[in-house]
Amino acid sequence: PHTEPNSVIVTGTFDDWSASTPLTRTQSGFEGTTKIPWGQKIKYKFVVDGRWVTHEDQPTETDPGGFVNNVFTAPTKP
Repeated sequence: PHTEPNSVIVTGTFDDWSASTPLTRTQSGFEGTTKIPWGQKIKYKFVVDGRWVTHEDQPTETDPGGFVNNVFTAPTKP
């Protein structure tokens, strides 16, 4: 069976979970960019072919609703 995803979107607190950042397929996977304010901690997930998932190799936190999300803290402004 074919296991490559057709669609990957990143979404999180940076876009109010609106799934507004589709990623582009590359030879090595998917990539994209979004702006995150300096020093801000965000929570995020990937929507892969309609299924919400976390990246297992990145840090996670469980929110008050019991949902597990990836987390990233942007560096402070130089």
